[in-house]
Amino acid sequence: MNAGGDGANSLGTTPRFSFLMITYNQEQYIADALNSALAQDYPNLEIIVSDDCSSDQTFAIATDIASNYRGPHKIILNRNEPNLGIGGNFYKAYTLSSGEWLFMAAGDDISLPNRCRVVAEAIPKYPRALAFGTNIKVIDGDNTLRGYIGIPSPLQPGAALAWHRSIFSQFPALAPSNKMEDFPLMTRPFFLNKQLVMLPEVALHYRIDGHSFTGINRNTALKVMRYKVVLTDMTVACVEQRLRDLDYAEQHWRVNHADNLRARFAWMLRSMQREKISYEKAVQIMEAPYWQRFLYVMRPSSLIFHRSVFSRLRTVLSSMPLLIALKRLWGQSEIRYMSTLVDEILPEKRDAIVISTEFFLNDPSCDCYVSAFPESFYQEDSGRLN
Repeated sequence: MNAGGDGANSLGTTPRFSFLMITYNQEQYIADALNSALAQDYPNLEIIVSDDCSSDQTFAIATDIASNYRGPHKIILNRNEPNLGIGGNFYKAYTLSSGEWLFMAAGDDISLPNRCRVVAEAIPKYPRALAFGTNIKVIDGDNTLRGYIGIPSPLQPGAALAWHRSIFSQFPALAPSNKMEDFPLMTRPFFLNKQLVMLPEVALHYRIDGHSFTGINRNTALKVMRYKVVLTDMTVACVEQRLRDLDYAEQHWRVNHADNLRARFAWMLRSMQREKISYEKAVQIMEAPYWQRFLYVMRPSSLIFHRSVFSRLRTVLSSMPLLIALKRLWGQSEIRYMSTLVDEILPEKRDAIVISTEFFLNDPSCDCYVSAFPESFYQEDSGRLN
C-alpha cells in the first residue's frame, strides 16, 4: 500500500473544501462563526454544522441562518442525539462531508474570508503536505483582540488547521474517550510519511473565554491547578490514541522512524505523569488546613514545582483568601491562565514552516503539548534523531 497515496495534490484549480463546524451550547457565538464560514471567498465549499445536542438555541440559530442563506456555498445541518462528545461529533461531521480538504471550525471561532483561499494557494506549493495551519489572533468573549499565542511551538491550535481527507479515511475513527479532536490527528501526517505546513497568514480569530474549556481566565489559582490536572488526563488519552494510530499504520504500511515516534510518545507520557503528580500535590495543599500548608512550606520536597521553599510558599500564598481579595481590590480579579499571549506574531512564525517527521522528532516543543521538562528530552530516550 502507498501510505498517503490519496494525499497527492492533483487538485486542479478549486478542490472541494469542507468546513466541519462542530457546535455545543454556543448560542452567543454561533451566528458570527457560521456567517464567517459563509463569507469565505473560495467557490467550491460546503459547510457542515454538526451540533452535539445543545441545550440552548445554538442549533435553532444555525438553522435559521441556513434557511435564509442564498449564497454559493452548500450547507449541511446535523444534530446529534445523544451527545457524542467533541471527538465523536467531529468524526460525525467528517462522515457527512465530501471535500478533499477538511477545515476544522468551532462554533465560537471566526474564520477570516481568506482562510480557504490561502490554503488553496499553498496546496500546489507543498505537494507532500497533508495538513495546513495558519496564524491566528486570539479574541475573548467580547471579540476583543488579546494578542497572538507566543508559545515556542510552531504548531497552532487545531481550530486553525485544515486536513487532507486521507487523515481520516486511512485510519479508524477516534476513540470516544478523546476530548480533544485536534491533538490526536496532528501526528497522522507523519504516520503517512508526509508533512504538516504552518502558513504565516492570519486567517482565524480564535476565541478563548470563560465558556470554553481552555478559558483564558480562571479566577483562582486553585481552579487553574484543577484545570491542569484535567487537561493532563485529556492529553494522556490523546497520546494513547496516537500510539494506537501508529500501531494501525505499521500494520498496513511502512512508517518512517516508527521506533523514534513511539519513543517520543513514551517520553511525553512520562513528562505528563510527572506534571500531573505535581499539579495534584498543589491542589492537595491549596485545599488543606492551614497547619498542613505550614508544614508543606517547611519540609523539602522532591517534586518538580515544589522543590524550592519559594515555590512552595508561592503555592500556599496563591490560595489564601485574604491575598485573593487584595488582588481583586487592586484590579487583578482574574488569573490569566494563557500567559503566553504576545502583541505580535513571533519572528519564527512569520514564514511558512514545513514540519516533517524529522523536524517533529528533533524539536521538544514541536507539539501542542510542550513539556515542562525540556531538559529530559536530551537526557532520556525521547525519540530524537540527533
